[in-house]
Amino acid sequence: MEENRSPEEQFLLDMKELLEQAKRQGGKVTEEEVRDAFETPLNEQQYEVVRNYLDDNHVGIGKAVDIERLLTPEEEKYLREYGRELASLEQPDPDVLDAVKLNAMAGETEAQNELATYMLPKVVDLAKLYAGQGVYIQDLIGVGNMALMAGVKLLAPLSGPEEVEGDLAQRIMNAMEELINEDMGSAAIGEDALERVNRVAGAAHELAQELGRKVTVMELVGEGEFTEDEVMDAIRFCDNKIPDIDYRQP
Repeated sequence: MEENRSPEEQFLLDMKELLEQAKRQGGKVTEEEVRDAFETPLNEQQYEVVRNYLDDNHVGIGKAVDIERLLTPEEEKYLREYGRELASLEQPDPDVLDAVKLNAMAGETEAQNELATYMLPKVVDLAKLYAGQGVYIQDLIGVGNMALMAGVKLLAPLSGPEEVEGDLAQRIMNAMEELINEDMGSAAIGEDALERVNRVAGAAHELAQELGRKVTVMELVGEGEFTEDEVMDAIRFCDNKIPDIDYRQP
């Protein structure tokens, strides 16, 4: 453990690395892998925290979580239709695939395209690991496919073909996680905006009842709770639909 890292920070880092390991293994880890993932032995309370963390991220201990129950009907339909398209793809023999990987590492465009095609089903498998985390699986597959297409052109630094699939899988997972994080950030921004609209609308309603009429923006600002920019932002967020504000008056 690094000297400048607290036990709590190390615990969180170990949990994150365990989750990444589980994703690489199809959404599951063993009891032994859970125990071995941490710098110091887990007590029962810590083990329960780890179990809940893995469960929240749809990772099973001993066996994979049933991802199908996390899918919406629209996602299930999409996977069926997309699966039929991928079913026509023939996977080459291991020796042939290794040759394709080597040629892709050497920068041959045709081999890179072939490798990307062979890896398309893997993108679907990885996307399923992130189901139920607020992003449609078709969007996860889309961003995963883009990461795959970019990744097959970046294989030159690898030592051999045995590293290719792991490298591409990591790039695909990184892209999916980034999409999920962006979506969560957008949701948080949306919640903040809604909260501001509600606060401004509530203040406008109270002042309008006191004055017996709609209020102007500057009258609301004059109450001292909001700046003019905050009031105008709230008005824009809700498309001029705060009923107690007179938009015709400055």
